Amino acid sequence: MLLSSLRYLLLAPIYTAVAIQHGTDDTFSESLTLHPLPDGRMSVLFQFETIFSSSKLQSSTPQSHHSLTPPSLLLPLEANNVSELTISFTSGWDSTRSSSAGLMNYESSGGGGEIRGWLRDSDNAKERWNAVTNALGGLFCAGLGAKDVGDIVRDFGGIYPQKRFVENTTHFLLSHPESHLCTENLTPFLSLLPSKGLSGISSLLSQPGIIFSWESQSEGIEILMPSSTHPEGRWKGWWEGVLPLIPENNKRNNNNDDESGNLSIEKIFKKKLPRPFPEAQSSVLRLIKDSPRDDNLRANPNGREGNEWIDGQLRNVIEWDLTDANLVGKDIDFWWDGETEFHYPRNILPPGISVSRTVVDKLASDGTFQITITNNDDLERKAIYSEIWPWWVKGWMSEIELFIDNEKRPDLLDNLSYNPSTPPKISTTTLHFTLTIPARSKLILKIPFTKLTLKYTEHRPDAERGIELSSSILTLLDTVPEQSTGSAVEDSRRTGRKRIYTNRLLLDIPTPDFSMPYNVIIMSSTVMALFFGLMQGALTRKWGWVEVKDGAEDKKND
Repeated sequence: MLLSSLRYLLLAPIYTAVAIQHGTDDTFSESLTLHPLPDGRMSVLFQFETIFSSSKLQSSTPQSHHSLTPPSLLLPLEANNVSELTISFTSGWDSTRSSSAGLMNYESSGGGGEIRGWLRDSDNAKERWNAVTNALGGLFCAGLGAKDVGDIVRDFGGIYPQKRFVENTTHFLLSHPESHLCTENLTPFLSLLPSKGLSGISSLLSQPGIIFSWESQSEGIEILMPSSTHPEGRWKGWWEGVLPLIPENNKRNNNNDDESGNLSIEKIFKKKLPRPFPEAQSSVLRLIKDSPRDDNLRANPNGREGNEWIDGQLRNVIEWDLTDANLVGKDIDFWWDGETEFHYPRNILPPGISVSRTVVDKLASDGTFQITITNNDDLERKAIYSEIWPWWVKGWMSEIELFIDNEKRPDLLDNLSYNPSTPPKISTTTLHFTLTIPARSKLILKIPFTKLTLKYTEHRPDAERGIELSSSILTLLDTVPEQSTGSAVEDSRRTGRKRIYTNRLLLDIPTPDFSMPYNVIIMSSTVMALFFGLMQGALTRKWGWVEVKDGAEDKKND
């Protein structure tokens, strides 16, 4: 399977040349969203979407003709019977400094790298999954394959349900919490776009020196493959970052006359608005305003304003059509009318529901996971809390406790699914807690655990600093789509964010003194060398008398 996927990657330029001769009905759209945050920062989200169709469904002869969709991305998925796939890299996000429970793109993972997808059932599904992760890992210059035996998780299909139902499929999940974003991940991402970062919104993104100076970044793709019931496929890509918005002097300009204090596209990206990508059906710039804090936020030139439900809040959104020739080479300025200095808020309005996870260590080998789920709404919420542990973390399920205001509340645990690792076969341990979260409450879940001792050979060849655990997931069960018409729900439940992630967790493990084996090797080698030298000298050296003449002795004495 790996050789097959590599063959497709090598032949991708040939397929691209063929695609030019065979026109398809692919459509491409792009958008750039700016969202000022309450702590003086700004979230910037690039999004790209391509709708494509598969020629295999229209012809009895197997073909792979693509125009706006890169063959290097789709061909490994077609060859390995993948129906859906999502890849995400996230680093640097801190939910405590924002009024949102996560990044603007709802598919972003909690931290590190993550690849998940649905494969059609077959006898060699696991081999096909490994082929896909290896092929796309090479494409993105990132290690997406399993590092240890048993890293693959196959019971998270309920947490990541199919967006397009396909029968007889299995869900696969691989998490890499130690992964970090770098320029080597950005360059392949841009190469997948039809514009290649040369025109359109992607030209603003193709500046690693600027976007990697931001405080946090997230990159990912989501692919829905065509099928007999859904002839059109879709692949989406995104890049998101958070950058400081307030200058060092803490000043804001309160009018549009003095450009020194304005915020603008050119000041953020060091470029003015680029020419649109010729094949783009839509290219939109969006500015999200949070009322009432940003009621005095102004823009020039003006855009089209409207209200939208975004992440559980009704927000004011300004849009500009970047395909308008009048905006090419121009700039858009933003300023806060009547506000000359930014004051950091004493308190940041928290999101409707949030989750955090820490470890309370009693001993070097034992500890307790303490999960805090805060419901800031006047509504009772239903959710599933999920964990992924390596095999050497052993939880004590009989000692799980739930608290609200220091009072035990076992009645809030509706269901528990526990899938432990089963030695001698190495695998991950997964847990799913179905919970009821009362209104205006702080639910604390405590899970005692023991850290098993790893063998000397099981420690990774890396600097010993502990091992990072994957972000845990809180899946909300009572959300309503944001774009639903006629919905009576007008609160924080009206959101597309179905999953809230915790940060990664660095867990210290019992570690042997790695210097002792080398000390033993050095001492043993020294003793053996001395012993061998003495024995070799005793067995090979010849003993005899040497006669010295008297004349030579007299001459020596003189």
